[in-house]
Amino acid sequence: MEQQNIDLIMGIGPTVQFAADVSKTIRVGTIKQIKEVAAIYNSGIYRIKPAVSVAKEEESETMVSNWVEILNMICIDGFTREEFDNSIPELMESAVDRFLYGQ
Repeated sequence: MEQQNIDLIMGIGPTVQFAADVSKTIRVGTIKQIKEVAAIYNSGIYRIKPAVSVAKEEESETMVSNWVEILNMICIDGFTREEFDNSIPELMESAVDRFLYGQ
């Protein structure tokens, strides 16, 4: 069996660079995992830049916590708030889009 097929069966997806010093392997989600991530993603959170720059402080903190939770769920090694603060927003959003929509 090819390594790619083994990784797929084990739920191991591509490695994504979120910043110069933040690199994570993304899960290949099961239906259950995709539904769990989608529930948070569709709960009314903004994209990352508006969440940290436009939203009111309390609302912003809730949205950032939701983004960190989503990233923690889709990354095999987890994802911390510190890593979130040091990562590029577009790369984080792209990883979530890939997990949810296969893009």
